[in-house]
Amino acid sequence: MVVDTESLPDDPIEFRNILSDSLDRWRSEGIRLVWISIPIGKSTLVPSAVSLGFVYHHADERQLELTYSIESGTHVPPFATHYVGAGGVVVRDDGYILVVSERHRGSWGRHYKLPGGALDAQEHISDAVRREVKEETGIDTEFESLVCFRHWHGYRHGKSDIYFVCRLKPTSFEITADSSEIDECLWMPVQEYLSHPDVHPFNRRIVQAAISTPGIRPASIEGYGKPETHELFIP
Repeated sequence: MVVDTESLPDDPIEFRNILSDSLDRWRSEGIRLVWISIPIGKSTLVPSAVSLGFVYHHADERQLELTYSIESGTHVPPFATHYVGAGGVVVRDDGYILVVSERHRGSWGRHYKLPGGALDAQEHISDAVRREVKEETGIDTEFESLVCFRHWHGYRHGKSDIYFVCRLKPTSFEITADSSEIDECLWMPVQEYLSHPDVHPFNRRIVQAAISTPGIRPASIEGYGKPETHELFIP
Protein backbone atom coordinates (compact mmCIF):
# COMPACT_ATOMS: atom_id res chain seq x y z
CA MET A 1 0.00 0.00 0.00
CA VAL A 2 1.37 3.41 -1.03
CA VAL A 3 -0.26 6.24 0.89
CA ASP A 4 -1.36 9.20 -1.21
CA THR A 5 0.83 12.12 -0.11
CA GLU A 6 -1.84 14.62 -1.11
CA SER A 7 -4.29 13.07 1.37
CA LEU A 8 -2.12 13.59 4.44
CA PRO A 9 -3.72 15.90 7.02
CA ASP A 10 -1.78 18.71 8.68
CA ASP A 11 -2.61 17.80 12.28
CA PRO A 12 -0.35 15.09 13.80
CA ILE A 13 -3.06 13.73 16.12
CA GLU A 14 -5.58 13.44 13.29
CA PHE A 15 -2.93 11.79 11.15
CA ARG A 16 -2.07 9.22 13.84
CA ASN A 17 -5.73 8.27 14.33
CA ILE A 18 -6.37 7.88 10.60
CA LEU A 19 -3.18 5.91 10.09
CA SER A 20 -3.89 3.60 13.04
CA ASP A 21 -7.37 2.80 11.68
CA SER A 22 -5.94 2.31 8.19
CA LEU A 23 -3.33 -0.16 9.44
CA ASP A 24 -6.07 -2.28 11.03
CA ARG A 25 -8.01 -2.26 7.75
CA TRP A 26 -4.97 -3.05 5.58
CA ARG A 27 -4.02 -5.89 7.91
CA SER A 28 -7.49 -7.46 7.45
CA GLU A 29 -7.21 -7.00 3.68
CA GLY A 30 -3.93 -8.91 3.50
CA ILE A 31 -1.70 -5.91 2.77
CA ARG A 32 1.86 -6.77 3.77
CA LEU A 33 3.82 -3.52 3.37
CA VAL A 34 2.98 0.19 3.63
CA TRP A 35 4.93 3.12 2.18
CA ILE A 36 4.48 6.75 3.19
CA SER A 37 6.24 9.80 1.76
CA ILE A 38 6.04 12.74 4.14
CA PRO A 39 7.01 16.07 2.53
CA ILE A 40 9.20 18.43 4.50
CA GLY A 41 6.28 20.85 4.86
CA LYS A 42 4.48 18.20 6.93
CA SER A 43 7.47 16.94 8.93
CA THR A 44 5.46 17.24 12.18
CA LEU A 45 3.67 14.06 11.07
CA VAL A 46 6.83 11.96 11.28
CA PRO A 47 6.69 11.23 15.05
CA SER A 48 3.10 10.00 14.68
CA ALA A 49 4.12 7.48 12.00
CA VAL A 50 7.16 6.35 13.99
CA SER A 51 5.03 5.85 17.11
CA LEU A 52 2.93 3.34 15.15
CA GLY A 53 5.97 1.35 14.04
CA PHE A 54 7.02 2.99 10.78
CA VAL A 55 10.79 3.12 10.13
CA TYR A 56 12.90 5.38 7.93
CA HIS A 57 13.72 4.13 4.46
CA HIS A 58 15.42 7.14 2.88
CA ALA A 59 15.19 10.89 2.56
CA ASP A 60 16.05 13.63 0.09
CA GLU A 61 15.83 17.41 0.35
CA ARG A 62 12.06 17.33 -0.21
CA GLN A 63 10.65 14.39 1.71
CA LEU A 64 11.16 11.45 4.04
CA GLU A 65 10.16 7.95 2.98
CA LEU A 66 8.95 5.54 5.70
CA THR A 67 7.84 1.91 5.59
CA TYR A 68 5.82 -0.41 7.82
CA SER A 69 5.92 -4.20 7.49
CA ILE A 70 2.49 -5.50 8.47
CA GLU A 71 3.70 -9.04 7.83
CA SER A 72 7.03 -9.83 9.47
CA GLY A 73 9.81 -10.62 7.01
CA THR A 74 8.20 -8.82 4.08
CA HIS A 75 10.85 -7.80 1.56
CA VAL A 76 11.48 -4.07 1.44
CA PRO A 77 13.33 -3.00 -1.74
CA PRO A 78 16.47 -1.15 -0.62
CA PHE A 79 17.23 2.44 -1.46
CA ALA A 80 20.12 3.32 -3.80
CA THR A 81 23.37 1.78 -2.59
CA HIS A 82 25.86 3.50 -4.92
CA TYR A 83 27.20 6.82 -6.03
CA VAL A 84 28.02 7.05 -9.74
CA GLY A 85 30.67 9.27 -11.29
CA ALA A 86 32.56 9.66 -14.56
CA GLY A 87 36.00 10.90 -15.56
CA GLY A 88 37.29 11.89 -18.96
CA VAL A 89 40.49 10.90 -20.76
CA VAL A 90 40.73 13.85 -23.15
CA VAL A 91 43.57 13.36 -25.62
CA ARG A 92 44.55 15.69 -28.47
CA ASP A 93 45.72 14.39 -31.84
CA ASP A 94 49.27 15.59 -31.04
CA GLY A 95 49.49 13.34 -27.96
CA TYR A 96 48.66 15.75 -25.14
CA ILE A 97 46.22 14.83 -22.37
CA LEU A 98 44.05 17.18 -20.31
CA VAL A 99 44.87 16.88 -16.60
CA VAL A 100 43.93 18.73 -13.42
CA SER A 101 45.17 19.12 -9.87
CA GLU A 102 42.38 19.77 -7.40
CA ARG A 103 42.45 22.64 -4.93
CA HIS A 104 41.12 20.39 -2.15
CA ARG A 105 43.59 17.53 -2.33
CA GLY A 106 42.94 15.43 0.75
CA SER A 107 45.56 13.02 2.05
CA TRP A 108 47.24 12.42 -1.33
CA GLY A 109 48.69 15.90 -1.61
CA ARG A 110 49.27 17.27 -5.09
CA HIS A 111 48.61 14.85 -7.89
CA TYR A 112 47.51 15.16 -11.50
CA LYS A 113 44.22 13.44 -12.23
CA LEU A 114 41.54 13.37 -14.88
CA PRO A 115 38.69 15.87 -14.84
CA GLY A 116 35.40 14.35 -13.76
CA GLY A 117 32.81 14.09 -11.04
CA ALA A 118 29.42 12.77 -9.96
CA LEU A 119 26.43 12.26 -12.22
CA ASP A 120 23.36 14.38 -11.61
CA ALA A 121 19.97 12.71 -11.26
CA GLN A 122 18.52 11.55 -14.61
CA GLU A 123 21.84 12.27 -16.40
CA HIS A 124 23.53 9.95 -18.90
CA ILE A 125 27.18 8.98 -18.34
CA SER A 126 28.15 10.46 -21.70
CA ASP A 127 26.49 13.77 -20.88
CA ALA A 128 27.84 13.91 -17.33
CA VAL A 129 31.48 13.41 -18.26
CA ARG A 130 31.32 16.09 -20.95
CA ARG A 131 29.65 18.48 -18.49
CA GLU A 132 32.22 17.81 -15.76
CA VAL A 133 35.13 18.35 -18.14
CA LYS A 134 33.59 21.59 -19.35
CA GLU A 135 32.89 22.85 -15.83
CA GLU A 136 36.36 22.05 -14.49
CA THR A 137 38.51 22.98 -17.48
CA GLY A 138 36.45 24.99 -19.98
CA ILE A 139 37.21 22.43 -22.69
CA ASP A 140 34.41 21.25 -25.01
CA THR A 141 34.49 17.58 -25.98
CA GLU A 142 32.79 14.83 -27.93
CA PHE A 143 32.11 11.48 -26.28
CA GLU A 144 33.92 8.57 -27.96
CA SER A 145 33.78 5.47 -25.75
CA LEU A 146 33.56 3.94 -22.30
CA VAL A 147 37.01 2.65 -21.38
CA CYS A 148 36.62 0.99 -17.97
CA PHE A 149 35.05 1.44 -14.57
CA ARG A 150 36.03 1.14 -10.91
CA HIS A 151 33.80 -0.31 -8.18
CA TRP A 152 34.70 0.85 -4.65
CA HIS A 153 33.03 -0.02 -1.34
CA GLY A 154 33.09 2.04 1.84
CA TYR A 155 32.74 5.40 0.10
CA ARG A 156 30.85 8.47 1.35
CA HIS A 157 28.18 7.75 4.02
CA GLY A 158 29.05 4.06 3.81
CA LYS A 159 27.79 3.75 0.23
CA SER A 160 29.65 2.13 -2.65
CA ASP A 161 30.91 4.05 -5.66
CA ILE A 162 31.07 3.24 -9.37
CA TYR A 163 33.33 5.47 -11.44
CA PHE A 164 33.26 5.24 -15.23
CA VAL A 165 36.29 6.30 -17.25
CA CYS A 166 35.50 7.62 -20.74
CA ARG A 167 37.52 8.53 -23.81
CA LEU A 168 36.68 12.03 -25.11
CA LYS A 169 37.79 14.01 -28.14
CA PRO A 170 38.44 17.71 -27.51
CA THR A 171 36.68 20.19 -29.79
CA SER A 172 38.19 23.26 -28.13
CA PHE A 173 41.65 23.72 -26.66
CA GLU A 174 41.87 26.92 -24.60
CA ILE A 175 41.72 26.10 -20.91
CA THR A 176 39.54 28.10 -18.52
CA ALA A 177 39.85 26.31 -15.19
CA ASP A 178 37.28 26.52 -12.40
CA SER A 179 39.39 28.22 -9.75
CA SER A 180 37.00 27.24 -6.94
CA GLU A 181 37.80 23.54 -7.47
CA ILE A 182 40.91 23.36 -9.63
CA ASP A 183 44.35 24.54 -8.56
CA GLU A 184 46.06 23.69 -11.84
CA CYS A 185 44.87 22.56 -15.27
CA LEU A 186 47.08 21.89 -18.28
CA TRP A 187 47.72 19.91 -21.43
CA MET A 188 50.50 17.42 -20.63
CA PRO A 189 52.27 15.02 -23.02
CA VAL A 190 50.76 11.58 -22.50
CA GLN A 191 54.13 9.89 -22.04
CA GLU A 192 55.12 12.48 -19.43
CA TYR A 193 51.85 11.87 -17.61
CA LEU A 194 52.42 8.11 -17.57
CA SER A 195 55.81 8.54 -15.88
CA HIS A 196 55.06 11.59 -13.71
CA PRO A 197 55.72 11.09 -9.96
CA ASP A 198 52.56 13.03 -9.07
CA VAL A 199 50.25 10.64 -10.94
CA HIS A 200 48.46 7.91 -8.99
CA PRO A 201 48.89 4.34 -10.37
CA PHE A 202 45.12 4.10 -10.92
CA ASN A 203 45.13 7.13 -13.21
CA ARG A 204 48.22 5.91 -14.98
CA ARG A 205 46.62 2.55 -15.70
CA ILE A 206 43.30 3.87 -16.96
CA VAL A 207 45.02 6.32 -19.30
CA GLN A 208 47.04 3.43 -20.70
CA ALA A 209 43.78 1.57 -21.29
CA ALA A 210 42.20 4.60 -22.96
CA ILE A 211 44.99 5.08 -25.48
CA SER A 212 45.57 1.39 -26.24
CA THR A 213 42.00 0.10 -26.62
CA PRO A 214 38.99 1.37 -28.58
CA GLY A 215 36.71 1.05 -25.57
CA ILE A 216 32.99 0.33 -25.68
CA ARG A 217 30.98 2.68 -27.84
CA PRO A 218 27.40 3.87 -27.44
CA ALA A 219 24.87 1.63 -29.13
CA SER A 220 21.14 1.15 -29.50
CA ILE A 221 18.83 -1.85 -29.70
CA GLU A 222 15.48 -1.60 -31.41
CA GLY A 223 12.70 -1.69 -28.86
CA TYR A 224 15.01 -1.21 -25.89
CA GLY A 225 13.80 1.86 -24.03
CA LYS A 226 14.17 5.43 -25.18
CA PRO A 227 17.40 7.38 -25.83
CA GLU A 228 16.28 9.97 -23.27
CA THR A 229 16.00 7.40 -20.48
CA HIS A 230 18.31 4.53 -21.51
CA GLU A 231 22.03 4.47 -22.24
CA LEU A 232 23.73 1.41 -23.71
CA PHE A 233 27.35 0.52 -24.56
CA ILE A 234 28.27 -2.53 -26.66
CA PRO A 235 31.73 -3.64 -27.95
